[in-house]
Formats: sequence, structure tokens, C-alpha cells
Amino acid sequence: MNVFVITLLILLLLGALVLFAQSSRPTELERIYGEPSKLVELVEKKVEPFILVDVRTPEEYRSGHIPGAINIPVDTIGSKPPSPQKDALIILYCRSGNRSSSAKKILEQLGYTRVVNFGAVSKWPKNVIAGPNPE
Repeated sequence: MNVFVITLLILLLLGALVLFAQSSRPTELERIYGEPSKLVELVEKKVEPFILVDVRTPEEYRSGHIPGAINIPVDTIGSKPPSPQKDALIILYCRSGNRSSSAKKILEQLGYTRVVNFGAVSKWPKNVIAGPNPE
């Protein structure tokens, strides 16, 4: 291979790495509400309207969830989004952060603009509550 081809491949690789790094950066909302203390403040003081969504299975939800959270499993969130308002503040969590990350992508593809991946329910610094999804 000549120097031109090698240089081109290196530049393409660097470009891909930059795009990946930018896509994995937390948004301003995630920097705020990804912090457990800020989510506690939001949940307890309701400083602004929000929808807290547990995207785990109903069984996982019943075993313990953050107070005020509704349960919409990740595999149904695309067909049953938590709000008709595309600019609603929606905060998602699950067991490890993987399903909530997937749910965030699904909602963003549907046009939702204020979606936060809180990540793992274990980040919640207070007690979780057990029980069924409020109807």
C-alpha cells in the first residue's frame, strides 16, 4: 500500500472514533438528571414536569422501583410511548443501563427530544418501593 491509502485509512478511522465519542457523550439533561441527587430532587420536589419510566420487565418492576416510576418494558416502548408530547422530559432506567439506553434510542427515533438515560436502578440512593404498575 502506498502512503496515500494508509493516510486515508487512518483519517477515516479517526473520523469514526470522533463520531463515536460524540454520540456517547451525555447530553446536558443527562448531566443533570443522570446525577442521583438531582433525580432525587426532581422526584421529591417535582421542580419541573417529568415522566420517570422503568423499562424492565413487569416482574422486575414489581420487585422494586423508584417511587413515581411507571413501567413500560423496553420491548413495548416504541408502540406505547410514555407521553404524546414529544418535548416531555422522560427519564428512563433499568437494571444496568443497557435497556434504558435502547429505550432512549427508540424514543429519539420517534421524535422525542428530552429523553434521559438515568441508567441502573442501583444508582438510586434511596429505598425503592415494591408493587404493581399504577394504572
